[in-house]
Amino acid sequence: MDISIERILDHMNNDHGDVLPLYVRHFCKREDVKEAKLIDVNEEGMTLLVNGNERVRIKFTKKIDFKGIHLEMIKMAKIARRALNVPAPEHYKDKGHQEEEKMKMEISDFIGNFKSVIIGTVSEEGEPNASYAPFFKYHGDSYMYINETEVYFENFKKNRKASLLFIQDEGQAMVASMRQRVTYNTEIQFLEKNDYYNEILDEFQKNDFSIQMTRNVPVFHLVRAKLASGRYVKGPRQAFDITKDRRIVGVTLGTLENS
Repeated sequence: MDISIERILDHMNNDHGDVLPLYVRHFCKREDVKEAKLIDVNEEGMTLLVNGNERVRIKFTKKIDFKGIHLEMIKMAKIARRALNVPAPEHYKDKGHQEEEKMKMEISDFIGNFKSVIIGTVSEEGEPNASYAPFFKYHGDSYMYINETEVYFENFKKNRKASLLFIQDEGQAMVASMRQRVTYNTEIQFLEKNDYYNEILDEFQKNDFSIQMTRNVPVFHLVRAKLASGRYVKGPRQAFDITKDRRIVGVTLGTLENS
């Protein structure tokens, strides 16, 4: 999937998921919408998965170029909210809301550059372990391709929690001690091997050809990582907490007094 499309899907599903059912309710005149997920978008409209099993296509108010998709979706969200009398969240009115939105996209773009992720887990005995796994974003969700030879596999089976680290390559950083990085606390979900499982792997292997050779090997598994709270370290004295409800909050750092 095109990284620009995945960027939009990630942002809308994870940061503005509350408005997706409103698109369907208003523009399709539906009242049976319990949940909706954005799964595709182009210059003519968007496709949503409604109630977990129905694909619904909604046309934009006009055909636009790709760069204008985000603004068009914002406009349609305002139309739907107004028609359905559903107010926007209060923090949308905050002075720093636009900067917060830019920061969310910046974090999404940073993670979008990675094809693997460093994983931290803890055993039942409290022993820490660090390793890595191939990483992939699809329809706004985060996936890892893991195998049973890794210590974290047993940890996942007994404790579905993990810490994920995305860190800038040393060669791209000005100095090694100031590498840009994002950490997330996550919950791991093992996926049933069904048609959707294979659909995800079909996309995954476009980025990692080795998956084609291992996808039918029993010791390999696809898992979904539900990103919860975390922290984004942009640079020296630039740190931001990511809350469970996807808010971005600047971290107040201490200062060293000269003796």
